[in-house]
Amino acid sequence: MLFSLCHRLKFVDTSRHVASLRAGFINDVLCNWYSKLYYTVRWSGQLSAQFAVFSGVRQGSCLSSPAIFNVFMNVMFIQQLRCLGVGCCISSMFLGCILYADDILLLSLSVVGLQSMLDKCSVLAELLSFEINVDKSHCIVIGKKSAGDITSMHLCGNPIEWCDCIKYLGVYLQRNSSVKFDINPVKRAFYGACNSIFLYGSGVDEVALLHLQETYSLSVIMYAMPSLCLNNRQISELNACWNNVIRRLFGYNKWESVSALLLELGRLNVKHLTMLRKVKFYRNLLHSCNTVLSRVFRVFIK
Repeated sequence: MLFSLCHRLKFVDTSRHVASLRAGFINDVLCNWYSKLYYTVRWSGQLSAQFAVFSGVRQGSCLSSPAIFNVFMNVMFIQQLRCLGVGCCISSMFLGCILYADDILLLSLSVVGLQSMLDKCSVLAELLSFEINVDKSHCIVIGKKSAGDITSMHLCGNPIEWCDCIKYLGVYLQRNSSVKFDINPVKRAFYGACNSIFLYGSGVDEVALLHLQETYSLSVIMYAMPSLCLNNRQISELNACWNNVIRRLFGYNKWESVSALLLELGRLNVKHLTMLRKVKFYRNLLHSCNTVLSRVFRVFIK
C-alpha cells in the first residue's frame, strides 16, 4: 500500500521536493494506520472490551515497528550522543552507543566521556518521558586500568557501581585488561538442558536423543560463538562438555575418546563447529548490506 501510493507520483524531477512529497505520503499513511489501533485483553479465556491505543507501535510487527523504533532511537539518542564528541569510534564511525531493542550499551575511552554520555541519556529520558531502570544498569572497565579503583558513575541521579562481570544479550563480559568472556554460566546452562532431556527422554532412541541434545543443548554452547574471542582453553572446556554428553548418550567411559563415533555419525565436535561457524559469520559480514558492520569487519581483518 505504501509503495503503491508513492508510485502514483509520476514526476520526472528527482529533486528534494519529490522526496519530501513521497515522505509525506508515507507519513500520512502511517499516522492514519496507527491512529486506528484497538486492543483487547484475554484473561482466563475471556476477552475484554476493545480499547484504543494512541501511543507506541505494534509489538511484533515486522513491517514497520522495528524500523520506526530504529529511526526514533537513531535520531533521539545516537545522534545526540554523537554530538557530544566522546565515545568509541572505529574508522571515523561513531560506535559509542549500541542498541538491541531496549538494551543500550555505551562505549567510552574515558570515565569523563562515559559520564557525559550517561548525563545526556538522563536528560533525554526526562525529555521523552522514558524510564531507565538504574537497578539493571552496570559499568565495567576493560583495559589497562581494569585493576584500578574507579568512582561510581551516575545515571538519573543514582549511582552505578562497577562490576567484575556483566551480562549483555546472553554473553558474559569480564573485567580484564583485554576482552574476556566468562563461560561458566554457559556450562551450567548447558548441563541443565542436557540433564532435563536425559530425565524426560528415558527409553527414547539414542539417535533421537542426540537430535534433541543438538537442538536444545548444543545450541546453548554455540550461542554467539562466532563473534566471541575465546582462548583455546575455553574452547577445549566447551568441547569436553559436549563430549561428556556423547559418552553418556552412547555408554562410553570417561577415558574413552568419542572422535571416531562423531565421525561415524557424521557430526563435528565443538572445535570444528566453531571454526565452521566463524568462517560463515565472517563471510556474511564481508558481504553484508549493513555498511557499518562491513566497514568494522574490514578494519578488524586488517
